[in-house]
Amino acid sequence: MATNPHPQRRDFLKTAAVGAAGAMGLGALKFDRAAAQATTGSVWVNGMQINPAIDNKRVVCCNDPKMLTVTPKDTSFTTTNAAVDAAVVAANLDQMAMQLARKTTATEAWSTIFRSGKPWASTRVAMKTNGIGGTTTNRPKWAIYKKLCDVLINLGVQPANIILYDACDNAATYYDTHISLTDTTMIRAAKTSVRAAGMGGFAAANLTNATGISVAADLLSGAIDILVNVAACKSHNGTGGHFNYGSCTLCMKNHFGTFTDGTKAQHSDNLHVGNSATVPPPAPLALFEINKHTAVLGGNPVRQQLCIVDALLSNGASGPGGAWDNQTNRLVMGTFAPIVDYCATKNILLNATLMSVSPILALGQTNAATVLPMFLTNFGYTTTDPDWLEYEAASPPAITPGTGGSGGSTGAGGSTGSSGAGGTTSSKGGSTSAGGTKASGGSTASNGGSTVSNGGSTASNGGSTASNGGSTASNGGSTASNGGSSAATTAAGGTPDNGGTTSNGGNTGAAGGMATSAPSDTGGSPGAGGTSAQAGTSASPTGGSTGTPATSGEANKSGSGGCDVAGSGRATRWGAMAALGAVVAAKLRRLVSDDDKSS
Repeated sequence: MATNPHPQRRDFLKTAAVGAAGAMGLGALKFDRAAAQATTGSVWVNGMQINPAIDNKRVVCCNDPKMLTVTPKDTSFTTTNAAVDAAVVAANLDQMAMQLARKTTATEAWSTIFRSGKPWASTRVAMKTNGIGGTTTNRPKWAIYKKLCDVLINLGVQPANIILYDACDNAATYYDTHISLTDTTMIRAAKTSVRAAGMGGFAAANLTNATGISVAADLLSGAIDILVNVAACKSHNGTGGHFNYGSCTLCMKNHFGTFTDGTKAQHSDNLHVGNSATVPPPAPLALFEINKHTAVLGGNPVRQQLCIVDALLSNGASGPGGAWDNQTNRLVMGTFAPIVDYCATKNILLNATLMSVSPILALGQTNAATVLPMFLTNFGYTTTDPDWLEYEAASPPAITPGTGGSGGSTGAGGSTGSSGAGGTTSSKGGSTSAGGTKASGGSTASNGGSTVSNGGSTASNGGSTASNGGSTASNGGSTASNGGSSAATTAAGGTPDNGGTTSNGGNTGAAGGMATSAPSDTGGSPGAGGTSAQAGTSASPTGGSTGTPATSGEANKSGSGGCDVAGSGRATRWGAMAALGAVVAAKLRRLVSDDDKSS
């Protein structure tokens, strides 16, 4: 069907609205609404992408017996840490980060994983530890926290702005002897000496599925910019051996030490909804709710950016406060806790070969078969979605650089999991289009998601016709830029450099108004602006220096562009359309953010 060269007024309104929405990004509109929510409650929407460059579904597992120099002679925390080779752990975490982010250097990988909306020097980071139990409880090793702190400090984070916490126990109890703000051989971080004291104390969480619950206040307020969740690989036998919560206590349940009743020295019993003798057990709805909460997944970028399961040593039937009983020699890493937990439980805790000494009991395996799939379905995924990559440290798989992640189980990106790499907020797709190997954008897709921006090898930075501008393939509009030799070849106004000798501007000129007075791609008549045509409403270039002035109409007005493009009445109409598009864009933003209550 041919394009209408003379759109009617109704079409002008439609095009202006679409162009304006495209310019600011529909994903940005959705984010504005999310950002405007109160600081309590769920912010999760199925298909939401934790990191736009890393698929939520991707989980990496490194198997390396060399991470332990010897099998620990006992189960004490001091003895188990003494057996860890910190240098090998650090090297493996680098390699895992590269596999997760699909980057060929560790520096690039960590820079992809960790993001902040602030300068690094003022960015605050919280690392969840695990303080429950006694001196023999299986908990994350010192070497993991040391490496993560080193990475963040190399990015520019100040050691005093990194805090190890457990709001239901005192993090200092088991990590104090290995923490220093200045000693590079130790964990360079601060710590919560008394529960949430270093996290602003407690604030009401207002949950739907549990009552009387509080949360570390600095997470709720957004004072913490990055949250890192490190859990030990432990089974959960439930009260009375009922094996609830998927028979595991990993990254999701680790937040029972982030959300508490504010007074108990342990996590609140109210969070243990679903902990009953019923077979199969009910869904642990409070567990899912806190892992969708703004304290965990709020922020821009999303606060919880990395989840690690320490499976160097694992425990099977002994429960969350028990000691390790199997040497499993593994580390697990991902960005999305529910899928990390699902994969670690299926592939380690329920693996009869790895957990041969003390496996999860039969009832635990039965209940896990019912509850574990809920880890996925309650977040919009299915059991076929996880992308588990397990490899031997001695022979890591080749890394194929990839970009973008996919959203829900029905496809990549978007709030409903439709094709793309961006989730609800979308983002840059990289130099080879947003995709990766799991259908997250297609070979020529422009960064997936609803923003349709900054992606693909075609670098189409604009509307539905992908020509670096509005939805009408014009290289200008209300911000009128991108003239000169870098303009798209299909943009309005002459030959590839968006000007030519008979169009808007010289070889280095910027397109005026909505790019040209002519509706075709051939540059229009010689009188459509000349080389002295000005840019759009917000651009100021004056075009080429040797072009012939317009032969009709009013002379150009310096810096005006838009409706004042010289030499054409039709150019004035396009300029009016640009101004209208800007007005509609502002109106849409106010409506979505609830600032405009008018009809």
